[in-house]
Amino acid sequence: YALRAADTLAPAAFYNWGNSVGDPTTSTGFAMFGPSPHSVWDGEETFNMILPLWGEKDEAKRIEGWKAVDRHIAENAEVIPLLQYVQPILHVSAVNVVPHRSGALLPHLMTRA
Repeated sequence: YALRAADTLAPAAFYNWGNSVGDPTTSTGFAMFGPSPHSVWDGEETFNMILPLWGEKDEAKRIEGWKAVDRHIAENAEVIPLLQYVQPILHVSAVNVVPHRSGALLPHLMTRA
């Protein structure tokens, strides 16, 4: 805890803390909000997306905000999965394959050539 709170944990370390209540505030919020003692993440764009959600009173707007944060984190590969696997593909010239920023190959990033 002391290393996390002082923001001196190893750069590749990730510690996720949260009550298992299914609320994104206790998962994404604590894990990705830099000032939280449970986070070493200091990304300014992510910080600015999360900050107003702490006090958002409109539940639907709050949940949509967290969905946008989660989408931003995934699309920018700010968190990488701990499970790494080989992902072989067969490729034909009729398909354009664009890898995700994380290196993964995702079907929605493949298009007809």
